[in-house]
Amino acid sequence: MKITLGLFLLTLPLLTVPVSTASAAPPADPASPDRQAKRPKFSSKHHIPVQAAAEVTSLPPGGYELVFSDEFKGDTLDAQKWTYRLDSKMLSTQQAENVSVRNGNLEIALRKESARGKAYTAGGVITKETFGYGYYEARLKTPDAEGWHTAFWSMKNSFAQIPNGPRPLLELDYVEQDGGDPHFFSFGVINQAPNAKKGETWNAGRWVIEDAPDTSADFNIWSCEFTPEVTRFYFNGRLTKELSSAGFPHDDMNVWLSVIGSALKGDRWVDESKLPNVVLVDYVRVYQNPKYRAAEDALRAASLVRPPKPDKKSPTAGGAPADLN
Repeated sequence: MKITLGLFLLTLPLLTVPVSTASAAPPADPASPDRQAKRPKFSSKHHIPVQAAAEVTSLPPGGYELVFSDEFKGDTLDAQKWTYRLDSKMLSTQQAENVSVRNGNLEIALRKESARGKAYTAGGVITKETFGYGYYEARLKTPDAEGWHTAFWSMKNSFAQIPNGPRPLLELDYVEQDGGDPHFFSFGVINQAPNAKKGETWNAGRWVIEDAPDTSADFNIWSCEFTPEVTRFYFNGRLTKELSSAGFPHDDMNVWLSVIGSALKGDRWVDESKLPNVVLVDYVRVYQNPKYRAAEDALRAASLVRPPKPDKKSPTAGGAPADLN
């Protein structure tokens, strides 16, 4: 769950203010939005609307075994399973202090406070263990306010904590939800391998559900089955997209849960009237199928011999991946 390449940020019309003969009224403060203003509908040629299947699939699929889970019991984050997201991205700086475990949920907060040049702080967690082919599932509840980018996703950890590691090949976005429209979320596949000509990443596919139940009103389950042959995305057990896995490279991945302040997909501001607030995660689970074990071993072996990601200071380097949640 990063600004995805090809996203067209929603351009808002200029606000015109009547001018008296004396003086012009000051511009509106975006931190104090007009609650009656209608939010423009998000539109992008790179986001393809889809509908969830009518029937509910029995999940996880047959043959899968649970290999990782966190039900977030107790009152502290399990340091054996997780590390923190600590970057600065878009409108916020991510801090460990914004991550907590309470009442059976992981809580990730967005706050109005300055840190490292950003006006807001947020947070996220990243599994210490990596995975590849498997079935990934999380149950979470998003905030009911503009300016939140909530994401559940998998990708090799390549932020500053691992400066010399290989750059990731694959990003699977199980859900990216932006608070301006709680009935709208996106999901997709990003090939993080650099384009040979441009040194850029590209979307293997990006889809949206435009008429989901209010994701801020209750918990929902997002999940994905990723195999060497096919990738299937689900929302509350209903298939939303199935595609071939053959068209993009694979590597082993960490699992991420995060929230950052953003103006993506139509969000016009961070709604400070509802800060601080939290994303709630009930559980995260990863399953694997023994029949893919040989393919998984080959995948990991290939990822170990990849060269390190380019030095961002090098004038010929492609740089670190730009399309991160």
